[in-house]
Amino acid sequence: MKTRAVLVLCLLVSTFLLGAVAASAQDEVTLTVSFPGDPRSETVNALIDGFEAMKAEAGTPVNVVVNEPTEGYIDQLLLDFSAEVGPDVFSISSENIPEFVEAGIVLPLDDYVANWSDWDNFPQGMKDMPSMDGTVYAIMYNTDTRVLFYRMDILEQAGVELPFKPTSWQEIFDAAALIKENVPDVIPMEVESGTIWGEGTTLDGFFMLFRGAGGELYDPEQEKWIVESPAMLDAFKFYETMFGEGYSAAEPFMEPEPWVFYLQEGLANGDVGMAVVVNVVWGLYAPDGAWGIENRDEVLSWSPMPAEEPGAGINGQDYVSMGGGWGWAISSTTAQPELAWEFVQYMTSADGITTYTEGVGGIPTRLDSAVDDPHVAQVVEEVMPYQSFRPLSPVYSRVSEQIQIATEKIMLGEATAEEAMTQFAEAVEGIVGADNVIRLPLD
Repeated sequence: MKTRAVLVLCLLVSTFLLGAVAASAQDEVTLTVSFPGDPRSETVNALIDGFEAMKAEAGTPVNVVVNEPTEGYIDQLLLDFSAEVGPDVFSISSENIPEFVEAGIVLPLDDYVANWSDWDNFPQGMKDMPSMDGTVYAIMYNTDTRVLFYRMDILEQAGVELPFKPTSWQEIFDAAALIKENVPDVIPMEVESGTIWGEGTTLDGFFMLFRGAGGELYDPEQEKWIVESPAMLDAFKFYETMFGEGYSAAEPFMEPEPWVFYLQEGLANGDVGMAVVVNVVWGLYAPDGAWGIENRDEVLSWSPMPAEEPGAGINGQDYVSMGGGWGWAISSTTAQPELAWEFVQYMTSADGITTYTEGVGGIPTRLDSAVDDPHVAQVVEEVMPYQSFRPLSPVYSRVSEQIQIATEKIMLGEATAEEAMTQFAEAVEGIVGADNVIRLPLD
């Protein structure tokens, strides 16, 4: 009888221990996360390791399962959601937010940010960028801006006074003319153009000109697209002058990777004099960067992009810039939104954003993120006050494609600026309907 009692006790203890082990295993939950697998991977994965360590120390372990495709990230993400295997949390570019909102994929975050004291540390622009109709859909963790980079050595050879701080488009063209005349082996300038450069043509190129002429592409109150305007015509005329006067070359824009010719090699090697481009290339041009220039600080400099002329920019600005960026969003189908929000808070904390910016580049999205980089500090001070953003609309990507087509036609001499604008207007009207476009007087 005693032996039986001992056996029963042992069975009870074993059952208890097995139950404890099972409960412990159940305590570790899984959170799925997607982001683009590119040079940001090392930094993002290190931050994720930190989140897991924090949760483990708190006694609530989390296993973060990462998906980081190296190509076709957005397409893969949409496929995953359509197959009902989308992640709990995902990184998203601001330009893609309307498409995901329209598809019902992304969770509104208004209730979360309303009770989040850190939200006050994000400037208004970083709150507006991931929002539609007043609803927040992501928390931005990195942003960028666009400036005019130039080779000091080339401009000096050309006879351009340094430092080069143009206050109008004409001053840029004047410098390009001097390069063409005095340094003929160098392509004077580059502004992203054509369809192959994709969204870069629209954001880094067209909008930097269009905003500089005071242009608005979308009227949110009327919910209509402005398809003809003096500002649009002036922006297209910039392309017409740039290519018509031989200040830039069309052929490289038709290559599969025009950025290699113009930026990775051209500006880096001194074969291109000036380029309007995203500010993060400064880090790529560091001596140990992916596009390294050994004596970068001696030959490369930059200036804010001027408006067409002083005061002609959007909101009467003398200078302009355009911002893009990436944020963390939560799936509308996640089974654990509170945990997903905790992850987003961790990744967009002041320390998290500082770590990301120092590891990957760009501009921090929080006012209390400390980044010890003189270039970033200067850009924040001199350029960010002029920052504006693309319209957030589900049809924006289709409108953007028509902008790229228009610039390509001008570049290849297939249309004048006026003809390109007319064709653009007709194409957009075909996309959104005649009742949803505005044509402003050109006089």
